[in-house]
Amino acid sequence: PRRARTMVDAAFFRAGLRLICAFGCAALAASLRADAAAVAKDPLLSTLGQPLHVSILRFGALAAGIVLLVQLLLDWNVLVDPLRKPEAPPMPPPTADTADPLTYREDRGVTKAVPLYPRAPSSLAGGKLPEFEMAEVASHCTREDCWVVLDGRAYDITGFIDRHPGGVGPILNMAGKDATDVFDNYHAARVYKLMLPQFLVGEVTDVPAYAHVADFRALRQQLLQRGLFETDYRYYAKLGCWLALLFLGALGLATGQVGGGGSLARLSGAAMMG
Repeated sequence: PRRARTMVDAAFFRAGLRLICAFGCAALAASLRADAAAVAKDPLLSTLGQPLHVSILRFGALAAGIVLLVQLLLDWNVLVDPLRKPEAPPMPPPTADTADPLTYREDRGVTKAVPLYPRAPSSLAGGKLPEFEMAEVASHCTREDCWVVLDGRAYDITGFIDRHPGGVGPILNMAGKDATDVFDNYHAARVYKLMLPQFLVGEVTDVPAYAHVADFRALRQQLLQRGLFETDYRYYAKLGCWLALLFLGALGLATGQVGGGGSLARLSGAAMMG
C-alpha cells in the first residue's frame, strides 16, 4: 500500500541522514588527524592558511547563524506574539449536496475539500449499497473477521490488518466499532480515496450520534477550513538552521577550531553538543 511505502521511505530517509552524519563525523575526525600529522611533520603548513575542515566549521556556523537571524527578524512579530501569526484565508465551506457531500481533510500538509464518501468499487457501483446494523458490525470484531465503521459505512479490513503500518493493535481496538474520528485523525485524504474503496461492504443504518462527537467534528472542520493543520515550512527552515548552528558550533568549539581552543571554549562546545 502507498501509505506503507511512504512510512518505509521516511524510515530509510531518517536512517540515511544518520549515516551521513556518522560518515561526516568520521571524515572530519580523519581530516583533523591528517592535518595534525602534517603540521607535526612540517610546522610551516600551519602558517599557509587554515585547513578545509576549519573553514567549513567556521563559515558553516556563521552562515547558519546569519540565516537563522534573518528568519527570526522576518518573523519577529510572531515571536513576540504567536497569536499575530497570519492565517491563510479560510476555504469556502464544502457543499451540503446530499448526492455527493464534501468535507475537509488534510493531505500532505494542505487542507482539501474532498468527497465525504470514497467512490464505491465496481462490485457495488450502480445500485443501493447493502445495509447493516451496528449489532451485526459489532460481531466482526476479531483479527480473523474485522469490520470498522467510517462515516456511516462499513469496511471489511480483515485482509489489511497484518499490513497496517501502525500495527495490529490500533485496528483491533476499533474492530466492530465506529472508528470515524480515530481514522480521520491519523489518515490523509488520499488514503480515503485510494485505499478504502476496495474494503467497502455497505452502509450502517443505526450509527449512534452523540452530541459531544458532533461538536468535535464541527470544530475539526472549522480548524481545517482556517488552514490550522497546514504545514508551515518556515518552521522547519528555522529548525534546520538552528540545528546546523548547534552542530557546527559545537564541533568547532570542542575541537578548538573556533574560540581559540581554550578550556572554556571546549567546555562550551561540549555543552552545546550535549
